[in-house]
Amino acid sequence: PIHPRKTIWMWYAAASIVLLMTVGSFLLLKENNFKTSYGQIATVQLPDGTSVTLNGNSSISYSPIRWSLFNNRNVSLIGEAFFDVSKKEVDGKRIKFKLLTRNLQVEVLGTRFNVTDREGNESVVLEEGKVQLMIPDVQIPLQMVPGDYVGYDASKKRMLQMVVLTEEYTSWKDKYILLDNKTLGELAQIITTVYGKKVVFQNDEDKKIPLEGKVPSDEIRILIAALRLATKLEISLENDVVTVSNSSKIITI
Repeated sequence: PIHPRKTIWMWYAAASIVLLMTVGSFLLLKENNFKTSYGQIATVQLPDGTSVTLNGNSSISYSPIRWSLFNNRNVSLIGEAFFDVSKKEVDGKRIKFKLLTRNLQVEVLGTRFNVTDREGNESVVLEEGKVQLMIPDVQIPLQMVPGDYVGYDASKKRMLQMVVLTEEYTSWKDKYILLDNKTLGELAQIITTVYGKKVVFQNDEDKKIPLEGKVPSDEIRILIAALRLATKLEISLENDVVTVSNSSKIITI
């Protein structure tokens, strides 16, 4: 026969094991999250010394327990961020840093790169070092070198690879936007996704106007004032709506 005391001890032991498993699972699943609001730029220091600069309306998350116990340097991103990744070694072995978007996986040892994941369009721009990029339905990882741009359209399952001037994609972290090779319509999309402002064009043809130069980006009203002054367009901001009217043909900022 099973004695009552032994039964109680076994019950406590089983309950303790369940409790430990529950707490352990909770700690493993618990994540640190960092998020920026519209128009905000913020820099986050990760436990390994990696510096992450978040653009407006962006967020990253990672598991502190996995980082500390398993050297699992995985970070998830929604929005846009610039990464300056620190090198890390354990027992002489280099530990990879992995950045995950909804569809892409970026693997690095130590490097500087920009990643965007917005509205089904994801891209990686490499400024320094080397990057190994995993893309859906592509068997062999893509090896990127400085100056490479790789974009992925999830809806069309289409990849675009080209060589670019990295400043065009990373200038936002230094609080300005390089406008070369951008149209007014593309800048309007940035204003919507980064600053949360709806942009209305009274003349749709104005979306095609090419831009040059640079504008400050640390405050939406300063950005709009610079655009208004340089383009001779009527650009106004009221109730979170930017209205563009009275087009001009040549735009140099």
